[in-house]
Amino acid sequence: MKTIETQRLIVRVTIDADVTFERFVESFQARLGKFDQVVTATLAGQPREAEAAIRGMEGDQGLMIFFTLDHGRALTMVGQSRKAIRFILGNPLVAVQMTRYDIRAGQYVPLTLVAYEEGENRVRIEYDQPSSLLDVCENAEVDRTARELDKKLLLVVEHAIEEASEASLLE
Repeated sequence: MKTIETQRLIVRVTIDADVTFERFVESFQARLGKFDQVVTATLAGQPREAEAAIRGMEGDQGLMIFFTLDHGRALTMVGQSRKAIRFILGNPLVAVQMTRYDIRAGQYVPLTLVAYEEGENRVRIEYDQPSSLLDVCENAEVDRTARELDKKLLLVVEHAIEEASEASLLE
């Protein structure tokens, strides 16, 4: 057995926004598509049909939510009250685009983003920049796609914050 350990620099993106946790989450979820694994499973071996079905699931910037983890709810098991949710998001077509060049990209996609309440009317959004995670692949095609994901993920977050802010103003 041979074990190799490598250290890499990971870029953490932290965004504080003066909107409520609930408004941000609502806006973020509304902007993104929702991945339906049942649909894609029924289309195995039918690449054109599968691609069309996945494209139909895309939301803002071509991204979709695979699932969410409510960390705030989990904390109630230990008597804590916190609003925090983890989103697992991405696009299977983008994942395939990268893993065909380097299967190790599959360790980092789909992406993870966490949003949590950081005070009254304040939400914090954090994620690791995709290009810094996928840098481990050392592949030009993976790097190019990862840099595009950096931009797309930031845009989705910015759009959701803007929409949440506008909704707050209308109250």
